[in-house]
Amino acid sequence: TNFSPGMEDARSRLQWASLRATTRPEDIAYSLFGIFNLYLPIMYGESAENALGRLLSEIVSRSGDISVLDWVGEPSPFHSCFPAHVTSYLKLPSPLPQPIAEEPETILQAEQPVSPSLTLRMLYRSLTKLPLPRFLNRRLILPCITYRVAAIQRRKTSPSTRNYTYRIMASGLKPLEIALPEKLEDVTMSQGALLLVRPWHSKLLCPFTDSHATTEEQLLFTLEQPFNALLLTELPHNEYRRIASSNLIATQAMDPSSILKSKVRILDIV
Repeated sequence: TNFSPGMEDARSRLQWASLRATTRPEDIAYSLFGIFNLYLPIMYGESAENALGRLLSEIVSRSGDISVLDWVGEPSPFHSCFPAHVTSYLKLPSPLPQPIAEEPETILQAEQPVSPSLTLRMLYRSLTKLPLPRFLNRRLILPCITYRVAAIQRRKTSPSTRNYTYRIMASGLKPLEIALPEKLEDVTMSQGALLLVRPWHSKLLCPFTDSHATTEEQLLFTLEQPFNALLLTELPHNEYRRIASSNLIATQAMDPSSILKSKVRILDIV
């Protein structure tokens, strides 16, 4: 595989690197500095998790690339949104499956107090005004669309299964199932409320090839598509922490009406 120095297609570069073996664990991250056209201090003796964390934080800070958040496995002590090992990028994201079907889609009603077109225009303006994701002082400043988790239900699994499976219901999203390496009850009891979030980057609003589609139609189409979500738990002082999952959390908006109620926020994740 040949990569020109730069940050384009960051996740594919990390997936390629996940198969590499080096004498020192931290050298895996150091060997990628040139591929990403980055010049960072080499500090032999630091942990591999710290070296990888420094690399990923620099990628996010300079490019705002949110594809590096698509991984499964053990979280890094450097930051909860980063993996402990580059091997977590080995599996490429597969085509997103449809979440569990439960309720038929509803159609936007013309008699709504605020017209759907006006609401979509306001949502579009909110999204276009968002800054790029960035990493600052060990915090990921993440623009996103948030969905409050309303209920969780643990599924029965075989005693030999190492993961815990949960059915999650969040406001505005179709019900979904996720697999976690730890009991979700333990996390929620010791911390706070749960959120599912859709990380946002301005490139998600790239113009369509269909020149006849209005801005509102393009936005609605984009937000109707399945996406990979992050599961977060709320901490004190308006901070959040990612809960690592054993599978990519593929989900989708419940219906067009729920899209009109989308909540755009900028979260501090530690």
